[in-house]
This record gives sequence, structure tokens and C-alpha cells, in this order.
Amino acid sequence: MNNHDPDEKLSRRGMLTGMATFALSLTSVGALASSIRRGTKWDSKYEAAINFEIDQPDGVRYHRPYVAVWLENKEGKAVRTLSLWVQTTRRGPRWIPDLRRWYRDEQDRKAANGGDLVETISSATRMPGKYTLVWNGMDDAGKPVDQGDYYVCIEAAREHGTYQLIRKSFTFTNKAFKQKLEGNLEIKEAEVEFRKRK
Repeated sequence: MNNHDPDEKLSRRGMLTGMATFALSLTSVGALASSIRRGTKWDSKYEAAINFEIDQPDGVRYHRPYVAVWLENKEGKAVRTLSLWVQTTRRGPRWIPDLRRWYRDEQDRKAANGGDLVETISSATRMPGKYTLVWNGMDDAGKPVDQGDYYVCIEAAREHGTYQLIRKSFTFTNKAFKQKLEGNLEIKEAEVEFRKRK
């Protein structure tokens, strides 16, 4: 039958049990760390500065672009609108849906939470030039978000011009960084700087 010593069998079994326990503990530690990271609120000592430049293309019939700058969570749901530069008088409102992604997100947000960001945060369109917007880690309701991955979105649409979208994911924890974003016809250049609050 079996010529193995019973003590050897126990030690082998013990070793296998120990290895299985160790493997499970590693998995649990990883899951716990991930869970803690997801639930850790934004560090109030930090802010994200979004720097960008509105370009002025050549041409006589120049209209200032409508611009929306906002943050989305990793699922693509809008979390915070930092700016909405549009015309809200005369024929202006009919062009707001040209900010396609922001407008779609706003319709979803309105259906879920009510309110109208166009009425509460919109301001006049801007001339070509450099601008900086700062995100303090709060959502549109004024509550701190969790640390983690968020998309920075800069969308521009111009009458007799083009539609452009810059959208890039960043991880916001408590580690400063600065990264350039690729520009386009409407937004000449952009950069995200995650830094200690000034």
C-alpha cells in the first residue's frame, strides 16, 4: 500500500495547507488595499489645475468657441463641471448641444439629480488666450470625491468652426504630477498639474 511515514504525510499536508493560506492572504491583502484606495477621500491639501489655451484659427468669420471643462469618473459619468463658457441669450442656447459629450452627461445628471448647470454655472464665451481652472476634489453637489482615476475633459465647439474633445485619464491620490495633453484646432495646448494647494 502506502510506504510513506505518517509524519511525512502530515508535514506535506501541513505545507500545502500553509501555502494555500498564504496565497489566500495575499489575495485578501490586495483586495483590502484596493478597497481602501477606492474609499479614501480626496486629500484636501491637493488641487488639480487645468491649464489650456483657446486658439484663434485664421479667417475673417471667427466666432468664440463654446467650451466645457469637466471631470468624469472611470465609468465615464460626469462628476464635476468646472466651466461652461456659452452664450445663453438670443440664439446662443441652441448651440449648447454642440458640446456633445458634456451635454449628454448633463442630460443624465439632470434626470437623476435635477437642477440645471447651464443656468447656475455658465458664463460668457472667452477670447483666444490662456486660462487656468482649478478642481478642489469636490463633485457638483459640493461633496469630496474618492481618490482614484478620473478623466479630465476639455470640449470645444465653434460656429463655422470645428468640434474638438480632449479626454484623458489621470490618477489623483496624494502624489503631485504635471502632464501635457495633446492640443487640437480649438484648444491649442493643455496641461494638468496635480499639486499641493496654493
